[in-house]
Amino acid sequence: MSDSGSDDHAAKLNRIREVSMTVREPRNAGEIADAAGVARNTAEKYLTQLVEADKLTTTQRGRETCYYPDPVTQYFDQIRDLVEDHQKDELTVELGAIRDDIDDWKEAYGVSSADELRATVGDDLSADERQQRRQDAEDWEYFEHQTTLIKQAIQLYDTIESTRESWRASAH
Repeated sequence: MSDSGSDDHAAKLNRIREVSMTVREPRNAGEIADAAGVARNTAEKYLTQLVEADKLTTTQRGRETCYYPDPVTQYFDQIRDLVEDHQKDELTVELGAIRDDIDDWKEAYGVSSADELRATVGDDLSADERQQRRQDAEDWEYFEHQTTLIKQAIQLYDTIESTRESWRASAH
């Protein structure tokens, strides 16, 4: 039989974690508490734990402490997820596909960067074409970010895998 207090604790922590780890802008404890459906003091307690665990970082907004996902932790978590979820050759294929898409945008629009593509969005284009260019520029930036992560995952792949194997071997 489970302890309902323990279940409630875990549910609150999960809601606070979910809200705080997905904010796009730093949020104070009250804003996170409201979004998670918990009391502010409960949110503050769990947010402090997440900061101590390097999952969140803080900034000051006036006299308020605001919380947002730690970008370094997120970066390494994304690399770890890529290594866990994909084989090295799959990552290599994905890297090639991304480069092909970026090359297609360069050729189609006659530009060399996402910002140059954004600069072509003008009044002389139809609303649909302006929207398509904005979307392609956003995708381009996302793909460039993914390229960085995938390259790091490929470079660290063997190290991460051998570290896991060594740990598993020593755990037995």
